[in-house]
Amino acid sequence: MADHSPTTSAEDPDSAGLAAVADELYGLPPDEFIGARDAAVASARERGDRELAKAIGRLRRPTRAAWLANLLARHRTAQLDGLLGLATGLADAQRTLDGAALRQLSSKRHQLVAAMAREAGRLAQEAGDPAAESVLRDLQGILDAALARPEVAEQVRAGRLTRTLSYTGFGPETDPDAVPAPRHAPEEPSAGEPEPARDTEADDRARSERLRAERDRRAEALAAAEDEESQARSAQDSADSARDDAAGARDDARHRVAELTAELEAARERERTTASTARDAESAAKSAARAVGVAASRTARARARLEELENEL
Repeated sequence: MADHSPTTSAEDPDSAGLAAVADELYGLPPDEFIGARDAAVASARERGDRELAKAIGRLRRPTRAAWLANLLARHRTAQLDGLLGLATGLADAQRTLDGAALRQLSSKRHQLVAAMAREAGRLAQEAGDPAAESVLRDLQGILDAALARPEVAEQVRAGRLTRTLSYTGFGPETDPDAVPAPRHAPEEPSAGEPEPARDTEADDRARSERLRAERDRRAEALAAAEDEESQARSAQDSADSARDDAAGARDDARHRVAELTAELEAARERERTTASTARDAESAAKSAARAVGVAASRTARARARLEELENEL
């Protein structure tokens, strides 16, 4: 089951920028990936590089096991190459059906895979994000898959793996026309007990037919699994895109709510201020009206006294 991690093209003018961002992101613990990716997207948008922003936004957060594989690719390159170098020997042993060599290499593979998983655990501990045993087992599955499939090995070496991979076979696919490597010379039949005749060629043909049938069965299972994975990836991509769109709409709505809340608070403050001013003005108006009434009464009395005096003259 192959993972399709983001790659860049030499013809893409933004490939260098995308590669630099990807290298940085896939070196981060998974919990920090989304925040750092969104910040990188925002930075690219601020620079006006919308295509780069879209490309960065398509980078997927790695699983914890994939992150451990990326740590090995970055910090234990030589050891990882040494482990993956066993793939050639395993393939040769499988092609020749050399059981002794295959058992020896398989034992060495198990030891090295376990050792690399422990080393990845130490790297995760140093990064402040310890890995659980289940995650280390998932990492071993990734390394086994890399030993079985060259394309997976290349993805692991690139240090940008995003998925947890596994391989349930016993190594590279077997050559159905392979002939078992001789293990030892056949024993001579005893003089008193003649060796029964064996049709070695017929046995080899039967074995080859069984291997071909098994290969076809595994190939069909692999094709079905890859189809299922492809559909799941498409569904995930659609879900991720919908999630990103929804998150963007949510953030826009939150920003608008904040703006409206600020405007509402400002309007309420203006209402409180104007209400206080209106109350003061109303009180002043009433005081002025009372003063006018008092003054009018005084004016009327003064006029009456004046008229009374004039009538006496």
